[in-house]
Amino acid sequence: MLRATYRPGLFLRNNLLSVYGQCDDVRHARLLFDGMPHRGAARWSTLNARYSGLGSSRLALDALWEARGSGDGVDRFTYAALLASCAHERDWRNGRLAHGLAVVSGLARTAFLTNSVIDMYAKCGMIDEVRLVFDRAEERDEATWNLLLLAYVRMGWPEVAVNVLVWMHRSSVKLNSFTLRGILKACSELGDLEDVRMLLHGCVVKICLDLDVFVGSAMVDMYAKNGGLEEAIKVFDCIPNQNVVVYNVMIAGFAWLGNDTCPEIRIEAIRVFANLLSKRIKPSKFSLKRVLEVCNLTNAIRCGRQIHAHVIFSGCQDDEFIASVLINLYSKAGSVNDSLKCFHMTPKEDVFTWTSMVRAFVHNEHFEKALYLFRELLYARKETDQFTISSVMSACAALSVATCKLIHCYTVKTGLDQFTVCGNSQIAMYRNIGDLKASKLTFEQIKCLDTFSWTAMILSYAVHGYESKALELFETMKNRGVMINDIAFLAVLIACSRQGLSDEGFSSSFFWLTQVLRQHDVRLWLCPGCNAQSIHG
Repeated sequence: MLRATYRPGLFLRNNLLSVYGQCDDVRHARLLFDGMPHRGAARWSTLNARYSGLGSSRLALDALWEARGSGDGVDRFTYAALLASCAHERDWRNGRLAHGLAVVSGLARTAFLTNSVIDMYAKCGMIDEVRLVFDRAEERDEATWNLLLLAYVRMGWPEVAVNVLVWMHRSSVKLNSFTLRGILKACSELGDLEDVRMLLHGCVVKICLDLDVFVGSAMVDMYAKNGGLEEAIKVFDCIPNQNVVVYNVMIAGFAWLGNDTCPEIRIEAIRVFANLLSKRIKPSKFSLKRVLEVCNLTNAIRCGRQIHAHVIFSGCQDDEFIASVLINLYSKAGSVNDSLKCFHMTPKEDVFTWTSMVRAFVHNEHFEKALYLFRELLYARKETDQFTISSVMSACAALSVATCKLIHCYTVKTGLDQFTVCGNSQIAMYRNIGDLKASKLTFEQIKCLDTFSWTAMILSYAVHGYESKALELFETMKNRGVMINDIAFLAVLIACSRQGLSDEGFSSSFFWLTQVLRQHDVRLWLCPGCNAQSIHG
């Protein structure tokens, strides 16, 4: 058009401005804008929206100042675009300035700009300002109430959000599915507040949104995360036109509800996945990953192989999360070659995929291969983490003292020795090569000791013949209120058996038993006259 000396009209110029903006070519958009003979508030709003789309609140604010000074006029859409840009960048300073300008211009009285201001403050985490703007708003609509509720949800205050929901109901404000999804998701973290969940469920049914797919999936998630298996299944069965999102939530729900003592619940996730396939619904990456994790936890290797075929059929074999789960699955089955095939089929951009393969080699006692893969990781200039080093230390402990010293130097050089996970693995590494002094030094240098740190050191004392120090450290562990796990108890029993300390062993056994029963809310009664030789519970 420029070469043909064609002078487009205002309508065509507006279209060109929009095209440049959508292509993120702000420089040519600004050149075209500056050449317009008539620039109204709509054109300034379009330019401001482009700046906001690029996430540049500073440029959007400069354009607002320029528009105010040019006399072309500024409308509510210009302020809304600037506020959206500030919300995207969490730029509360420029957002507060834009809010002040909107108040001075008199446009802030409308519900449209009130909603933009509330959304900006909510995304910046300024909940006091959100409530202040809401309370002083001259106009409110349904979106205003919903934004207030979602602001409390975003802040992690579901109890307050429920109170706002009750307030909305009493004020006859209509709720939408987006708002209910948000509060249902927040209330899934409430724990034992069953009354609140039932209240929300009743509210959803009353406004006829219980048949909505997304609201229904949020309710299934809420019940599943809080142990309501029967309620989750009932809600799931009532949802019409079930899609992959609903099935994903149900599969994840069975995975959450299952545990080591009751793995049958987790196996139900596999049946739900089979039902998904029978309805010819294409599984997503999340579906495949979650059901593979269930196979991993329940040692369903054969079923995992079949799901691996669906992974290949769906074209998801290059997903690193799925590959990591498959590597762990085949590692448990002792098929390292299959783990290696899954490892090579992924782009290996993230370090956790490398860590899974190193752990697979260590689990199957291929220690040299684990170290060779770690060297490849360093050559690829990937940034290692504490979990990778922890797995590598397990391999070094089975090889040589020199290798252990080298990996120790590497952790000090990279600063990974500050992590408790690395310190725990280092204690075990030096214990396995017989260097008790190095284990003790590592234990003393760990800044944040956890249960595994104490356990590793107690076991180090026990296996190297320092039974008295093991018992002394165990007493210190009890006095500090550290949770005792089964490995620590086993280490104490090893120490007591080597020294023939039957009384100390019985005392430790009784302490461990009371802890286990306390976790299950079971009380102990000692039989009178039995000299504590038998325990009845």
